[in-house]
Amino acid sequence: MIYNGFYPTLIQLLVFSLFGLPVSGSYGDTLNSPFAVKATILPGCILGSGTADSSSFGSLNFGNISSLSTVINIVSSQNAGSIIIQCSGTPSITLALNSGANTTGNISAGRRLLNSATGEYLLYQIFQDSARSVIWGNGSNGGTAQVISANSTLQQIILYAQLFASSTLPTAGNYTDTLLVTVTY
Repeated sequence: MIYNGFYPTLIQLLVFSLFGLPVSGSYGDTLNSPFAVKATILPGCILGSGTADSSSFGSLNFGNISSLSTVINIVSSQNAGSIIIQCSGTPSITLALNSGANTTGNISAGRRLLNSATGEYLLYQIFQDSARSVIWGNGSNGGTAQVISANSTLQQIILYAQLFASSTLPTAGNYTDTLLVTVTY
C-alpha cells in the first residue's frame, strides 16, 4: 500500500477534532473578529510650558533696591513668575493664591517678604490687574481668586506685583516669600 499523506492527515484530523484541539496545516479556517479601540479625554490641566519644570514658574524679582521712597511695580513673564497653564474639558478654571509663607490671616494690608538672617519684613502685594486694584488671593484671605476661561490652549497668566514704599530702608540682604497656586477645574 502506498501512502501519499492522505491517511495520516485524515487520522490526525479525526483525533484532534475529537478532543477539540486545533489542527495545523492547510485545513484550518481563518477567523476574523473586530474589537474596539477608544480614548476618553477627561477634564484636566497641565501646569508649565512643557519646556521647563512645571512645579516652578520662576521667581518674581523686584531687583536690587537702594530706596523704598516710592512703590516698586513689576509684571511677571514666562519663567519669571507668570502661571503657565493648559486645560481642556472644562469651561473655566479658578486660580487661587495663598497668603504666602510669611503672612498669616488677611492679606489686604500686604504679604511679607522675610529676611531670614534678621527677621525683618518688606510688604508687597500680588494683583490680578494692571491697575493693581484686585488683590489676588483665595477668596478667604482678603484677596479674590481669579476665574479664567479654559480654551485648550497654552495660556500665560500674568501677575502684577507691588513692593510697598517704606520711610526707612531695612537691613541689606535677601528678602523672600513663597506663594502656592491652587488650580480648581
